[in-house]
Amino acid sequence: MVSFNRVVLAGNLTRDPELRFTNNGIPVCQFGLAVNRVRSKSEEVDFFDITAWRELGETIANYKKKGDPILVEGKLQYRTWEAQDGSKRSKVDVVADNVQFLGRADSSGEGGAPADGGQRSRAGARQSSQDDVDLNEEDFDDIPF
Repeated sequence: MVSFNRVVLAGNLTRDPELRFTNNGIPVCQFGLAVNRVRSKSEEVDFFDITAWRELGETIANYKKKGDPILVEGKLQYRTWEAQDGSKRSKVDVVADNVQFLGRADSSGEGGAPADGGQRSRAGARQSSQDDVDLNEEDFDDIPF
């Protein structure tokens, strides 16, 4: 049986990213994402909870805020827990493994910067000016995150 778990979402942050640390000191960032869904003549919004670990989470927490547009690539993760009242709870989260900062539609030429948690991008970046830029791995050494 073949299994595949991959999700790509583009939307706006619904709240400021919250950076916490595990007992072992590993950073984890959580934020909400609103994604518009257009249906013929109406528009609906879906809301997703996103988790980003380690350097990727720190980068998001340092550079993004509520309302900022972002593209998230990751996987769905189902988790269960017991609430304080003893009831069983469950939830599906998106665990991000790659994030692309997007420019606002009303911005004055501010382009997005890739944030892939320390992993180098396999493809060129797309700037807000719509010009294609070819980046080599050594170009990423000057990026401050």
